Amino acid sequence: MKLQETRKHQLFDFSGSRYAVIEALRTDADPERFVIAYRSKQALHDVIAAPCIIALGLSSREEAEAIINPCVSAATA
Repeated sequence: MKLQETRKHQLFDFSGSRYAVIEALRTDADPERFVIAYRSKQALHDVIAAPCIIALGLSSREEAEAIINPCVSAATA
């Protein structure tokens, strides 16, 4: 594997990651929720304020997305 390909793989390697649902609060619009992958709870808390973390420790992106869009997830299940 080339060095560039190795670096790309390291940037996007989510094995061992957990997922969190984050809520971005805005004054000019409704809050927006999104999913973020993280490896360390401490690292997550270092960059995201605790009140903005809606859920964490989720084992899959799909599980996190179900929290954001419960109606859509229930319809596709």
